[in-house]
Amino acid sequence: MAKVKYTIKENSKVGTHSFYAVPVLNGSLDFMEVCEEACENTSIEPSIMRAAVTEYMKAVKRNVLKGFRCAVGEQFLFVYPNIEASLKDKKDAQGNILEVATAAKFTLAGAKSRLGASVSPKYSAQFAAEVSWQRVDASGAAIEEEDITDNGTTPSPSGGDNGGTTPTPSGGGGGETPGGDNGGEEGGM
Repeated sequence: MAKVKYTIKENSKVGTHSFYAVPVLNGSLDFMEVCEEACENTSIEPSIMRAAVTEYMKAVKRNVLKGFRCAVGEQFLFVYPNIEASLKDKKDAQGNILEVATAAKFTLAGAKSRLGASVSPKYSAQFAAEVSWQRVDASGAAIEEEDITDNGTTPSPSGGDNGGTTPTPSGGGGGETPGGDNGGEEGGM
């Protein structure tokens, strides 16, 4: 089985001695390349697959614009309307609160509309059970072998585990991307 490569980067935004893992991608597959692979060992023509998926995604787009959370594939991805807007206390350089944020003061001034997406927990668990990782240096050369156990933790050299979280550039844990999903998970999975 092929291994997904990853490298380690330092997160200087949260201070020194903070590191996180980043996948090293092998490139990108365009839509037609994926359609062609999906049609291998089937009687479906890639052009038919492409047309069907294109029309499906048009239906997803229409319904997301109506405020629905839509499934993309059988228990795979969910696409939903999302908005990026926040209001925080205004503080001075010493951290003293100058103006308290309240719901009454909240406006959509400066808000950004976003298309949100989340991967189902079932698919994420399946990916975790099947993926294999290989650490590489900046040049792409393999550094060392590590085993990632099925509970999402990596054994440390001393035999313990690291708690199962992967810090991200935003300083969060659990492998989420910065500004991640706030739409929750689809029920019944």
